[in-house]
Amino acid sequence: MTFVDKPYGQFLGSAHSFEAASNILFGIPMDFTCCFRAGTRLGPREIRYFADNLEDYSVEQRRSLAEDTFFDAGDLDLPFGNPAACLDVIEEAVDHILSAGKRPVAMGGEHLVSAGIVRAIARHFPDAVILHVDAHFDLRHTYADQELSHATALRLCWNALDMSPTDQPPRLVQIGVRSGPAEEAEFAHQHIPQILTESTAELVSELEKLRDLWGARPVYCTFDIDAVDPAYAPGTGTPEPGGLSSHQALAIARFLPTFENLVGFDLVETSPPLDHAGITSALAAKMIREFMIATQV
Repeated sequence: MTFVDKPYGQFLGSAHSFEAASNILFGIPMDFTCCFRAGTRLGPREIRYFADNLEDYSVEQRRSLAEDTFFDAGDLDLPFGNPAACLDVIEEAVDHILSAGKRPVAMGGEHLVSAGIVRAIARHFPDAVILHVDAHFDLRHTYADQELSHATALRLCWNALDMSPTDQPPRLVQIGVRSGPAEEAEFAHQHIPQILTESTAELVSELEKLRDLWGARPVYCTFDIDAVDPAYAPGTGTPEPGGLSSHQALAIARFLPTFENLVGFDLVETSPPLDHAGITSALAAKMIREFMIATQV
């Protein structure tokens, strides 16, 4: 597993060693398959930069980041221009983190990176379930004749975990999806529970029901920042109006550690070149801080 230097230093509040922390934060600077506008490879760097503007205290949670909550391991050193080889590198890195008994927390990078993460999750937790927060279904078998694409990410995760439409309870639940072709939408609406709410209170209520449903099952969450309305998160390659508010996104980040067995989390598709005033990177940085503080309970 090879990491490179951390631009702008480590994320606010990072522990000093891998061994000391229970959560391992790392960046995956990859955007080879972005189908509309690229730039997500710069996401991890810019999220760290905006983290420097945060306090280590959360007013909402009334707690500070504790020492040794997480370690920022840096960015993965990826083979340029080779998505398949990149997924292998990602899988190896996450396998190393999980084998050490720690929780991976990844910053993308395009959404395809989640497929590499989930391949490692499947090795350690073959019965894992996925909470997918996104504007898009990402369930295509191919996109532009390519099996490896940010538009096929959740199909690849589905296959890695050998999911089935008959799984009970459902092993994939989606939040915020509002865009996709007819065949994807039809499959999702028949087989994948969809959560679409307008208020934060309703969203948290739905998450509480899901937490009860999944119980002790290993839970992985992948969060595409384009789930958030472009009014709050314009810096992403495929923005889709009508999405979550920043308040809802932060509520999800705080809620995730309350799942009985949360085994990992990624936040992907932040694209700094498209992010006027750094609005999206600022939100992503705060989401990670809020998530890390919430893990301390």
